[in-house]
Amino acid sequence: MEAKNRMTREEIHDFGVQIVYEEMMKAGYEILGADPSPAVTPQIVARKDGQLCFVIVRTDVYPNRGKLADDREFLYNLEHAERNNALCYFAGVGICNAAATDAGDEAAMGVPEREGGFYVDFDGLKVMTTLGRAGAANGNGQPG
Repeated sequence: MEAKNRMTREEIHDFGVQIVYEEMMKAGYEILGADPSPAVTPQIVARKDGQLCFVIVRTDVYPNRGKLADDREFLYNLEHAERNNALCYFAGVGICNAAATDAGDEAAMGVPEREGGFYVDFDGLKVMTTLGRAGAANGNGQPG
């Protein structure tokens, strides 16, 4: 596999944002804005049923799935959403080189190529909250 055909980290992240964007459109979200830059947060701003939603997207390659860097990043994004009266969601995306998977080449499965096929690991948006905030949201001060 030639290095010039390998996707960059930015391209991998952009691809993940595109996947989440398309799934949100299918689910009836009104997309207000999207920015695939890993330096921008949230990557997607949307609305559904009148509720503003911020979506943080992280993408990684096989055998991993995108994740937040740490608790600080989690809390920063959650507080940013709350300041804007928005729900905060996380979307962790994993991609795998389809040709390598089909060929049984595990070493190359985590090396996505431009113009190549992909298998995608994405199981939907996850609400970001804390136990204390979940209790306040259900109206009785108790978690969940």
